[in-house]
Amino acid sequence: AVEAVISSMALGFPVALKALGVTHKSEVGAVRLNLKDAESVSNAAHDLLPLGTGLYVERMVRDGVAELIVGFTRDPMFGAVMTLGTGGLLVELLRDSVTLMLPATRDDIEAALRGLRLYPLLEGYRGRPKADVAAAIDAIAGIAAFVQKNEGEIEELDINPLIVCAEGKGAWIADALLVLGEKKNG
Repeated sequence: AVEAVISSMALGFPVALKALGVTHKSEVGAVRLNLKDAESVSNAAHDLLPLGTGLYVERMVRDGVAELIVGFTRDPMFGAVMTLGTGGLLVELLRDSVTLMLPATRDDIEAALRGLRLYPLLEGYRGRPKADVAAAIDAIAGIAAFVQKNEGEIEELDINPLIVCAEGKGAWIADALLVLGEKKNG
């Protein structure tokens, strides 16, 4: 808990605190958001420590316009396959996703994003701020390149959410789950 407080002071408030090694963190109360001072971080750390294998402190992402899920699985026939969709808590509810084979170009990724029901939100739906789509494409392309480079080892990678901020503010991975498989030779 002390380390969490020190880390949050170094990062600058507000911060998010998460229990490590827990899937569906929000469902089991393993995430605390917008902690504004050392005392709230300390209290949250004591609550979360019993839930997981450790704690993770990160700066709160501001200016979030939309949340995406970026997932990769290994298909026995096609190799690495990427799924892009509406992320965050709405994943199961909206089931808004598209699947791409790797390798995928930036144009492929952009076309896939445009195919989502969420896309108008990224373009500034009803006067809301436009999202940093270029940064989202950069992030997704970078993650896809990482998966391809390590394709023999990665069984599954789920990034949820990738928070896409307002134009010029970037896209940030807020949570990720990586499953490594048996290394395949050849």
